[in-house]
Amino acid sequence: MKTALITGASSGIGKELAKYHASLGGHLVIVARSEQKLEALKTKLEKEYGIDVAVIPMDLTGEHSAKELMDEVYERGINVDYLINNAGIGEG
Repeated sequence: MKTALITGASSGIGKELAKYHASLGGHLVIVARSEQKLEALKTKLEKEYGIDVAVIPMDLTGEHSAKELMDEVYERGINVDYLINNAGIGEG
């Protein structure tokens, strides 16, 4: 099964993309600031689709956050097949 790493997965488009990938039988690495929301999503998707979900709570706005995320994924021994970079900040 393919694994997708999805940033901004705690709500909105990122959450919906995580649900879609899970519905296809794919494993997930979900990343966002809200650990509580990520854990709730993990529980739901693992139960509903029988997939593996890794949760990485992280604020990706930091200067070195992309490297820190990559290091965490490698430390956990996760092979990522797809990156869906959905995290972002808007200014109004």
